[in-house]
Amino acid sequence: MPNPNENEIKGIQKAYKPDLVVPIFTTLICSAPYFHLLLDIVDKDYSRLLFLAIISAPLIAYISIIWTRYFYNMSKYRDEVHSYLQDPEKYVW
Repeated sequence: MPNPNENEIKGIQKAYKPDLVVPIFTTLICSAPYFHLLLDIVDKDYSRLLFLAIISAPLIAYISIIWTRYFYNMSKYRDEVHSYLQDPEKYVW
């Protein structure tokens, strides 16, 4: 039996639920210099080691910021859905 408030929950989901595609692609793109750094160390090619290390550090920090923001927004989304399910009368559509 479908929930009578299913359309409203879908509206909340559309407005608040964060998209997972952006953090995944950002992680893949921003981790490339780090993997090149590891490959250069394994291959003992130290010609661009400093450059890759300087580039990799801020990108790893950026990846952690992106994922932290994703999980924060996901918790806000869950709180919003929970709040709606507790008292749907507070919401005006």
